[in-house]
Amino acid sequence: MKTTLLFLFVIFSISLFAQTTSIPDEGFEQALIDLGIDSDQSINGQVLTSDVASVTSLDLSWNMIDKITGIESFISLEVLNISNAHLYYYNTALDLSSLTNLRELYFDGYGDVITNSATKVILSNNPNLEFISAIGNWPLEILDLKESDLNISNLELWLGDYDGWTGEPIPVCVEVTNPTEATNDQGIYSSWNMYGPMNFSSDCNLGTLNKQQITAELYPNPVREQFQIQTSKEIKEVNLYSLNGKEVAKFNVQRAYDISQLPAGIYFVQILTSKGTATQKLIKN
Repeated sequence: MKTTLLFLFVIFSISLFAQTTSIPDEGFEQALIDLGIDSDQSINGQVLTSDVASVTSLDLSWNMIDKITGIESFISLEVLNISNAHLYYYNTALDLSSLTNLRELYFDGYGDVITNSATKVILSNNPNLEFISAIGNWPLEILDLKESDLNISNLELWLGDYDGWTGEPIPVCVEVTNPTEATNDQGIYSSWNMYGPMNFSSDCNLGTLNKQQITAELYPNPVREQFQIQTSKEIKEVNLYSLNGKEVAKFNVQRAYDISQLPAGIYFVQILTSKGTATQKLIKN
């Protein structure tokens, strides 16, 4: 009987150790290899779950990462730095709510240079949060703390950006359970320390933001020489950024945008219109 139980325990342990977590983004997996976390040291779209489950601190700053799919398996993570990591979650949400042990999140940008593109970050099941920094990260519109906020007694919050030309504040909408108390530093929010332009709402999707996102499509994409922009809004300016955040081209409104002189690669196209801004990824062959 004891032999049978021992055999079953060994089989269970081997099965648990052999479980894998999908890491489809090569940039993310390469970062895990460079940090010595991915034990097989090869780009194969996966890591052993046992490699990541015990990681408590993860610094992905200044990497070339598109998505961090698989981060949900970092169940022990307490400190996450994704500042200037070139994440691309524009017009969608970066959901970190599964990281229930998370205490510190660094998600800073680099001002006018795009080094992260995420419209919304969800932290709705993270009761241990103590520090969040997302300054200079102008694409960020919404920080969802609703439900988590009921369990956070002390929080230091650094958010928002300022327009590089006009100096006007670009606030982040913070989604909370009681926006009136948050605005007036009352209740549970009285112990929070908040810095930078931000406002509060129980539903940030109802248009509490002062900047408006518009829909725009690029075609052809991928492109060899010229691309066009399809949008119902009046285009004022088009800026092109490389993956490392450097501005490589600037255009006034025109029918087609010639990038034949640029090397092949991935670029971000920032489209400024009379009604708002859009950013799209462009692949040049």
